[in-house]
Amino acid sequence: MIQIERVPTGIRGLDPLFEGGFPKGRSILVTGEPGTGKTIFSLQFLVEGLARGEKGIYVAADEGPMDILEQAASLGWDLEKHIETKELAILNAGTYLSSLPGAGKDRHIDVHKAIGDLAAFANRLEAKRLVLDPAGPFVLIRDTTTRIQDQTRLLIKLLRTTMPTTNILTSYAVPRTGERSMHGVEEYLVAGAIVLEMIWKEGQLARSLVIEKMRCTNVKPAQYDFDIVKERGIVFQPIP
Repeated sequence: MIQIERVPTGIRGLDPLFEGGFPKGRSILVTGEPGTGKTIFSLQFLVEGLARGEKGIYVAADEGPMDILEQAASLGWDLEKHIETKELAILNAGTYLSSLPGAGKDRHIDVHKAIGDLAAFANRLEAKRLVLDPAGPFVLIRDTTTRIQDQTRLLIKLLRTTMPTTNILTSYAVPRTGERSMHGVEEYLVAGAIVLEMIWKEGQLARSLVIEKMRCTNVKPAQYDFDIVKERGIVFQPIP
């Protein structure tokens, strides 16, 4: 009988909800509005890997590597030492993105080259965990919905076939509308989808998490409240 190998997230109380962790070698979408904890979720995933001796790569599209280091430090996670020992790399997405010639709707990203270059680096580093935060720049800048989906399917396929990693792809939810799309990484194309939200609870805002899907996993639909705590990251309240 085939056994699905799991990759723990490091978020206490979360892994038991999907049988011990993410399916190894697959891509998981973490989506939410600004301030819901997507970057912290991603950092915690890498920090857990480092604690287990698994090297990681963080590819940042909207912030510079120093911004990511500062955010980690604010939570009590010293990532600089892991960069010095080459256990962790924090990269600017622009290093791996190249636009093919064109204008307007004809302008797009060479996904084969971007992921090929990134895969070569990941293999040299012997990385086991990867974060694309956000993953949107790795797909078409603008195009028809069908073309975007095709490009996204290619991105996820290349991540699985060329990368030695288990991956988190983050995306933005559209505030107030509930629409969860990042112009490319639709939830049905990835192995798992986790939604982070801000909700009103007892007269005040609170953070919540919903596991919308996890392939090869028996997942119970539910909404879980969580806090962000220094030196611990995301903490479920109460722990399931």
